[in-house]
Amino acid sequence: MHKMIIVFLSAFFLSYGTIVVANDDNKQFPKRKFYPQLNYIDTQELSKGLKTAYYDVIDVRSETSFKALHVKSATNIYIKSKTFEQEILNFVKQSTKPLAVYCNGISCSKSYEASKKMLLLFKNKHIDKKVYTYDSGINAIAYAHNEFVLKDGKAVSETNPLIEIDKIKEHTLKPVNFEQYLAEHSAEDYAILDMRNKSEKIILKLFMFHKEKNITLDEREKLIAFLNKIKHEEKTLLIYDASGRQINGLYELLNITGIKKWHYMEGGEFGYSEYAIRSAGL
Repeated sequence: MHKMIIVFLSAFFLSYGTIVVANDDNKQFPKRKFYPQLNYIDTQELSKGLKTAYYDVIDVRSETSFKALHVKSATNIYIKSKTFEQEILNFVKQSTKPLAVYCNGISCSKSYEASKKMLLLFKNKHIDKKVYTYDSGINAIAYAHNEFVLKDGKAVSETNPLIEIDKIKEHTLKPVNFEQYLAEHSAEDYAILDMRNKSEKIILKLFMFHKEKNITLDEREKLIAFLNKIKHEEKTLLIYDASGRQINGLYELLNITGIKKWHYMEGGEFGYSEYAIRSAGL
């Protein structure tokens, strides 16, 4: 266990160089320091704007993610689309409101990159348009104000809940227990799924001495194939992401494929790094 922590910390510090003392916003939103030019809004500001229809809302995630859960009034314009800039220009021709841009949350770079692109595009085209980045993400607004979202195209209700929280908690392990599970079980009995996007990774591989599969939520077909393989092999699935927030999207696929034996690491890579630093007495 201690060897695993030492290896992680070595990779962590090599990746980050030095630890920067950040303000409260940068602690909660670690990617903001890379995008100082953006205008940020929080959940309270977005919810107020949704109530008054103040914003035109842009969801910059993939169509799959959008269909699974999105703000009711949002328009889906995928940041990675080759026609992203043209779609944005077409949209603003009929938009008279400030734009609010969101993606999955604090570990997702899409809202940051999209906002940055839009600001540059509007500057070059001499378009006077305000752009606000809601980097808390879809899950934050959904949990705070589920009246503003659609899940699988339907309003959230008792018969269509956001997520079965109690069942998720049954499968959630704190980083220390996640690591302990790896130490106490044979590698033949489990598989590790790394759900981080390339841009979210602090280090390339979280658990250096173990085989991991890296598949993101956007790679839906590939992810379903992998989950079916794990079920067929009767292995326990161990899952982590960047910040412990992507279980919402994955839970649907776990149900579809019928996987019963799985554990999700609380806090993701960010949570594990905090645990490793505490354990090392730093």
